[in-house]
Amino acid sequence: VIMGVYNVHGGHNRIVPGAGHYMDEVTEDRKITAGVITLLQASGHTVHNCTDDVGKTVGANLANIVAKCNTNSADLDISIHQNAARVDPGDGKTKGVEVFVYSTSSKAYAAAGRVCAKLAALGFTNRGVKISTGLYVLKHTKSPAMLIEVGFVDDKDDADLYNKVGVNAICKAITEGILDKSVGAVPASKPATTPTPKPAPKPAAKPVSSNPYKTGSTYTLKADALRVRTGAGTNYRAKTYKELSANARKNAYSNGNLKKGTRVTCMATKMIGNDIWMQIPSGWIAARYGGKVYVG
Repeated sequence: VIMGVYNVHGGHNRIVPGAGHYMDEVTEDRKITAGVITLLQASGHTVHNCTDDVGKTVGANLANIVAKCNTNSADLDISIHQNAARVDPGDGKTKGVEVFVYSTSSKAYAAAGRVCAKLAALGFTNRGVKISTGLYVLKHTKSPAMLIEVGFVDDKDDADLYNKVGVNAICKAITEGILDKSVGAVPASKPATTPTPKPAPKPAAKPVSSNPYKTGSTYTLKADALRVRTGAGTNYRAKTYKELSANARKNAYSNGNLKKGTRVTCMATKMIGNDIWMQIPSGWIAARYGGKVYVG
């Protein structure tokens, strides 16, 4: 069955983040969303990106996604997520992939089965199609919907396989499952929905070789919803609200992420490549990451 219009979105956002351990759900579901959109568009279909990056609570995030989806008359709503259960350092087998739909009579049911099979062909354990009447997106979107769980972020085997096959192969598998036909590889260029990045101005290159942060100095967070981690790097888990210092809790959201404008004291720094991590009384935060400045 050829469908012409699709809604695609990544789950959660930086303010109300999803799961994380060996992988970060929000980071990866955005990559998959972009790739699937690119491939659907390359096959001639109309695609709407219904991802929400502004909802400040779980409820607001879900409501924003559904509102975006329901403004379009789509053949299928596709929600991209990653799963979590318990930390598994690796036992030689993946926890796997599964796809949720509202009912067996949903027009998304057959496509969900194909998506599971295509992802399983990459090496993931096929957990199959699951029925759920409680998931907000499945319940409230007016178009048939599926929620894809692409591996478990807290399972080392899943993370290793995910990184081995690569996000492009995962996007291709999902798209082929949706369309029930073969598609080409994800183009090397950025998705059409993403503007071409401008060359970085010369002054921005200076921080790469130097660390401007000094131990004992106080700095201000330039980004909102900044995670506090147990160590320097994205492979360390984010701390909960209760694990923060009393002062940090006054400037944090309920999930433990720090608000923009929070003043922090630098206790130590660590450079990882061109990224700079800063230790504050509550833990470690990204001061500069991926070319962006989060603390100034």
